[in-house]
Amino acid sequence: MTHRIVISAELAKLFSVLSNPNRVRIVEELRQGELSVNNLQDLLGISHAAVSQQLAVLRTNRIVAERREGRNVFYHLKNPELAAWVLAGLRFIAPDDQEIKSMLTAIEQAKHSWA
Repeated sequence: MTHRIVISAELAKLFSVLSNPNRVRIVEELRQGELSVNNLQDLLGISHAAVSQQLAVLRTNRIVAERREGRNVFYHLKNPELAAWVLAGLRFIAPDDQEIKSMLTAIEQAKHSWA
């Protein structure tokens, strides 16, 4: 039973790290391979400091690793499968067919009642 508590706590910690949209975007961008802070800044449209801050959290939690080449630092996912796992989460946030149908029906009803 104790092992289940430990594992649950570690998974919750991972989910907490991934609870920031910019960190999720960094994981998604790094799925193709390594990138520098400047590359990530351009891709994400956020400041250099914000990228560095989010990378520090990801590095501290062993999600990304860095490689230095002269003055440049390149980041990559320690386990590239994480990006696929995160992207697989899209199926949990996408509305199902019934929700889409209900939403479209509500929109049509609103249009008729407001017209």
